[in-house]
Formats: sequence, structure tokens, C-alpha cells
Amino acid sequence: MTDKLAVIYARYSDSKQTEQSIEGQIKKCNEYAERNHYTIIKEYIDRAQTGKTDDRFFFQKMLKDSENKQFDTVIVYAINRFGRNTRQSLNNAYLLESNDITILSATQEFANNPSGKLYRTMVMANDQYYSDELAEKTARGMEINADKCYSNGGTVPLGYRLEKIDPKDDKSKKKYVIDEEAAPIVQEIFTKYADGWSIKAICDNLNERQLKSSTGVAFNKNSLHTMLKNRKYLGVYIYKGVEHEGGMPQIIDQDLFGKVAEKMTVNKKLPARSRAIVDYLLTGKLFCGYCKAMMIGHSSNKVSKGGVKYSYYRCKNQGGGKPCKKKMAHKDYIENIVVDKCRELLSPQNIRRIAKEIMKVAENYDDKTEVHRLEGLLQEAEEGKTSYLAALRACKDDKVREMIFEDLGRVGSQIDELKKQLKIENARRQTITEKKVIDTLSKLAVGDANNMVYRKALVRLLVNKIFLYDDKFTITFNTGDDEVEITDGLLSKIEENLEGKAFCVFNGRGHHREQIRT
Repeated sequence: MTDKLAVIYARYSDSKQTEQSIEGQIKKCNEYAERNHYTIIKEYIDRAQTGKTDDRFFFQKMLKDSENKQFDTVIVYAINRFGRNTRQSLNNAYLLESNDITILSATQEFANNPSGKLYRTMVMANDQYYSDELAEKTARGMEINADKCYSNGGTVPLGYRLEKIDPKDDKSKKKYVIDEEAAPIVQEIFTKYADGWSIKAICDNLNERQLKSSTGVAFNKNSLHTMLKNRKYLGVYIYKGVEHEGGMPQIIDQDLFGKVAEKMTVNKKLPARSRAIVDYLLTGKLFCGYCKAMMIGHSSNKVSKGGVKYSYYRCKNQGGGKPCKKKMAHKDYIENIVVDKCRELLSPQNIRRIAKEIMKVAENYDDKTEVHRLEGLLQEAEEGKTSYLAALRACKDDKVREMIFEDLGRVGSQIDELKKQLKIENARRQTITEKKVIDTLSKLAVGDANNMVYRKALVRLLVNKIFLYDDKFTITFNTGDDEVEITDGLLSKIEENLEGKAFCVFNGRGHHREQIRT
């Protein structure tokens, strides 16, 4: 008897099934083919593919190959491997049979006649019913999980891990708990962004230290943007848009999350400055005193007799029928006053006072969490190495000794890597000294006020926000790269060297605030 030419089609649905299920399908199909005198010439396998759709690569390739009459029969483990969408499955069966291809199941008997085909159709319909019912039960179960704030699968955000409700039950539901090693990294990311670090700088720093994202890969701009907007870090459990306050452990407090959100909104609008012909020094710092919207650069179409194009700052809510009536302000006039006030702030006496306050804050802010984490891992690895060495000395079995040598090599590489990361982390945390602060501020105090690089550095370092009115504006200064809590008596009253009176007050956050009449 001449064997007929056949192919095997196998599929498994998702990551919950394994390659073993494919191997089992193939084995059963081959046994069926041997018993019934079919020669298998090819196997078409779709991995992690749902049967609800026929948009499967190797399934479609099998349909295409059937047109060339390369085989006579398709053997599947069970008809539900062919598909669970009845309409699509019947249509695809029709395509194969119109090419004189027979569909056989290795575990189900379908006669190749009208009655057998009717029975096959009923089985397909039953499979779809099962699939639909399973999907409904799964959805209902996931909604119940969500009500209790249990995990419904998916990627676990960095800083969390899953823990079984009942450790003794393998099928136990899982809840979110804080990952003590990763949570400090999340706090570091939020803090750095709030303190003015760019997304790129944060990614570079994390990747240099060989830290990984929640998916185990290097950090990138997209993953960091997603993290910074993730409300789960506020302790909010979210499922299908429904939020459960307090459903997860909180990693980031509301103030820090709000500050990050505000900076992301501001930074999203900043690229307009880089596209402008004129460099607007105060973009991102200057706000309308009346409606609190950002002031943006605006260049007039008019040009002076000397060929100079006039530039202004304009409230975003002004003009074009928008509600704010704030007048535009001359760019150079406003910027020059701000630069002058920054320079006045850097008197020798104030520089010394600021340096002392920065040192106090630096000491309190010196976060050694990452160093402690790496030191803990290094200690564990060193202890592991010691245990392996002791086992090696006691072992007489050559094969076991070989395995121990391999483990020792792995632990040795881990120790080298941890030492490298620890060295990088310690180098990153360079000790700041009062002298360094004084030297930096002293250089800024005597820079060239007409140099744009210098002007930018001065404003970036010292200015927090400026609120501009039509007859005055208020400058809120920082005392360094970060906002520093300072005492009310830190800064002396700035000399009244502009037209009108100038007076100083301090807000609740310790910023030096000055109002200037224009």
C-alpha cells in the first residue's frame, strides 16, 4: 500500500501552555499517521497563537501550500487546534477540501462523508461555545480579582513584586507588595526628574549602573515616560480604567508625583523654544501674573530702521480671542533685569551663607540606598563563594566538583560585576564641599553678563519662577540647583538700584522672593 502524503498542523495558545504540549500533539499525530499509512512531509506549528482567529502565520502558509497540491491530508491533534471560531474554521475547511485535502484528527474520528462532516461541524461549534464561555468566566474572574486588588497578570511595575495570598496554595491569588530593592530606584527616578534631570540623563545614569527596567531590559525614554505617569506608584490599583485608591502599596507621595507631572507638562511645551530664531532665556520660568499661564516668546513682524526685529514675551492665554488681557513685555528689558538681580544675589556674604545651607541639605539628602543595596548583594555573593569553596574541599566526586567549579565561576563573575557597579555608584556620589560651592557661585558672580551661555547658567541655577504683571513682576529665587530650605534671614535686602522700590519677602518653601515695580 502506498502511503498518502500528509502534513501536521499544531498550535498552542499562550505562555500558560508549553513547548511540551506541542511535542505531545506532534507525537500523537505521527503515531496516527503511522497506524493509518500516511507519510508526514512537513509540520506547520504556530506558537502562542489563539484559535479564535485564523491570522496565524504557519496556518496561512499551510492553506497557501495546499493550493499547489503538495500533500493530500492535514492531520491535527484535535479539531480545536484547527480553530475555535466556527465560521472561520468551516470556511478554511472548505478551502482545503476544495483543493482535495482531507482534514483528520488524531484523537477524534470524523468519517469523510456528509454525516462525518456534520459531526465535525458540531464539535467545532461546541469548541467555540467552550472558548466563549471560558473567556466570559475569565473576564468575570478578573473583575472579581480587580475588586480585591489582586494581580490580573501583565507586567509588574518596577518597584513592586507579586506575593501569594496563601503561600501554601500553588493556585493562590497574588497581591502587589513593595520590592525593597527596586522601590528606591523608582523614588530616585521621580526625585531626579523633579530636581531638573532630563529623561535622557536619568536613562544614561541608570544604564551606566546596569540597572534594569521592569521588563529586564535597559531603560529608555518611553519606559521612563510611562513610569513617571503611572498612578500605581500613588497606591492606586487600576483595571479597565477603574481606580481603587489604596489598592496597592504607595511608593511615591502625592507632592512628588504632582511636581513631576507639572514638570512633564512644562517640558512638553519647551521644544518650541529650540525652534525659535530668537533664544528666549526665560522660557519655562516666566508666567503671567494674572492667569498664571506660561509666557512664551513672540517675535514681531515689524523691523526697526536699524534692521532689529523686536521680540517679546506673551501670555499663552492672550490674543486671538483668548481671555487674558496681559500686555506683551519686551524680551531684552525683562531678561536684563532678571540677570542683574541674579548677580546682585551673589554677594560674597550671601555666597558664604548659601554654601553653608547647601551643605546642611546635602548631608540630609545623601541617599546611600543604592550603595547599601549593592553592598548587601556583594556580601551575599561573597558568602556564596565561601560556601562553594568549602563544598569543593569536602567533595571527592569529580563530576560534582566540576559542577561546583562552574558555579564558582558564575559567582566570581557576579562578584566582579557588583564591585564594578559599586565603584560606579561611589564615584557618582562625589562628596560636595563648602569650598566647591563657594568657588562655583563666586565664578558666577563675576561672569560676562552679555554672554548667553553665562546668562543661561545664571538663570537656570538661581531662578525658580517669575510672575509678570503689567506694572511689576515677582521673582522667586532658588539657592542652588535644587530647591533649598533656608531661613528667613539668609539673604539680605537687595539694594534698590532700579526705578521704583524693591522689597524682599520669603515664601513658605524658603525661596527668596522679590517684587520689582516697572
